[in-house]
Amino acid sequence: MASSYGRDSFVKRKETFRRKLRRSFKHKPGLIPWILAFPQRGFFWLLGLLPETWVYCISSFLGRLALLSRGRKEIGLANIELANPGASKEECHRILRASCEHLGRSGAEAMALWPRRDLSTLNERVEFENNALELLEQFQGKGVLFVQAHLGSIEMTTTALANLGFQPATPMRRPSNWYLAEDLLEVRNRIKGEVLPRDGALKRMLTKLQTGESVVLTFDQNSHRKPIFVPWFGRLAATERTPAALALKTGVPVLLSWCTRQHGKRPFRFGCQLVREGATGPTTDENLIEVTQAFHQAMEKVILNCPEQYLWIHDRYRVRPEVE
Repeated sequence: MASSYGRDSFVKRKETFRRKLRRSFKHKPGLIPWILAFPQRGFFWLLGLLPETWVYCISSFLGRLALLSRGRKEIGLANIELANPGASKEECHRILRASCEHLGRSGAEAMALWPRRDLSTLNERVEFENNALELLEQFQGKGVLFVQAHLGSIEMTTTALANLGFQPATPMRRPSNWYLAEDLLEVRNRIKGEVLPRDGALKRMLTKLQTGESVVLTFDQNSHRKPIFVPWFGRLAATERTPAALALKTGVPVLLSWCTRQHGKRPFRFGCQLVREGATGPTTDENLIEVTQAFHQAMEKVILNCPEQYLWIHDRYRVRPEVE
């Protein structure tokens, strides 16, 4: 797909009956979507009945099944090698295996463990990094933009912020199946925050930030809609404009937040850092790229501290600039 902003390098997949069927009922309730969702919903329901340690063991194994996709495996290894140029081939494979296991655990948390937990007490299971709480206290009751990557437990990051009183608003791209989307929405609406539909989300996020509320954006994935191209681990990547545009338009401070997994009685470790002081400015492409590059550089450092918990199999460089 060519445009003035970039071109899509992805080769279109073969059209199948199953894919046509899913697209016909995309975002629609009904018998067929319910039947299509039943295996996954039933599996997550059964998984939710098991002890937590069993859930994590099973979901880790299922996460490794992503390695059966040759395309995803190649993408993951290429991304890891780009981000870790000095790593051996064995080390890259080890990181990829751990990353896929982590992906399975993340899915189980969102769909099997979170529905049965009292989310308001989950901060008791979080270890906060040095000065993280002190930094967050400075912005209580003020408009603040949190940015994060697909690192660690993004569900726990938002939950921890909600339990600290930030009431974060989070835009969500709904899964294409109506019933799976409603299940996920129900889980995310259990915290003291708000899930925003993607359509019209920008205006609502602006309003929230301007009235002293907080917004959480996860924006480390390939962007198709009028992206800006900003280096990501040394290679230009199609990136959303929204985080930088919100920061420049509202002048709110921007904090990078993350929550990784660890062993022990507190299985989550929460960290954050200030990546941009509050300041307004014109939303020119030059300014957007400069601000986004600062966000990317901060994210990259945090990711490389725990590469086993990052989503490497995503095709981050799918859309390419017109001239490269």
